[in-house]
Amino acid sequence: MTMKTRAFTLIELLVVIAIIALLLAIVMPSLKMAKEHAERLLCGNNLKSIGQMLHLYADSQHDFLPDPYYGDDHPAGAASYLLLNVNDQLPLHDRIGDAVRREAFFNLGRLFATGTLQTDTSDLLYCPSNKRTAFSYDYYGGPDQWPTPDENENVRGRIRAGYSYLPQSVHEKMNLGGQMFPAPTHRLSQTHPNYSMCLDVLQHPDRLSHKRGNYMGVNMLYADGSVQFRTNPNLLNLSTYTVDPMEDITLWREMIRALE
Repeated sequence: MTMKTRAFTLIELLVVIAIIALLLAIVMPSLKMAKEHAERLLCGNNLKSIGQMLHLYADSQHDFLPDPYYGDDHPAGAASYLLLNVNDQLPLHDRIGDAVRREAFFNLGRLFATGTLQTDTSDLLYCPSNKRTAFSYDYYGGPDQWPTPDENENVRGRIRAGYSYLPQSVHEKMNLGGQMFPAPTHRLSQTHPNYSMCLDVLQHPDRLSHKRGNYMGVNMLYADGSVQFRTNPNLLNLSTYTVDPMEDITLWREMIRALE
């Protein structure tokens, strides 16, 4: 006897589609949050590795840390994330492998210049949550061509890290717009134990590394090598600011102090 099969009606198909869409709407945000949680942990591990390298660097340099570019001569927060700022006259096709070009590195770039950080581990300088921006690893060549300088006309020759480097002194102060903040220090032993020395870049919302829901926050590395995730959604709602925090000499430091 031949068995007859009954096809789905249009209404039944629409009901199935609606159920699938509902399940996706429930599951997808959870998957995105789980991915962000994993990337936040990887970011924290990157900073812990940077902390270990800074300690190794200081051990080999008699307590001296890599010289911070940020300071009285360069008080904007943007000075804290630069690794290289090549003269426009130098050809970009000349890769940075020789000793002369290596000496041009500053901030965390000194870890690479001295061999403390190797090219195959250079992704540690970039937060895995920050993609497709000028603070991402792939922007500068990724695993095959890092460090390749930025070729955009306005910032030609720059290489940025995904983290700001700001070792803060336990004794010295600097005056910014009438407010006193810890000055950058050159020695590990003089780094303030309660203030961060390296953290996620704080810029406009599109470039904020951790910006999803409850995970809106900043990973901060301290002098003892520990990493803390600091969150303050109201403070980090960068769209409320009329200026880029990295270009305002006091706002950037005020935000860091509030997070610490």
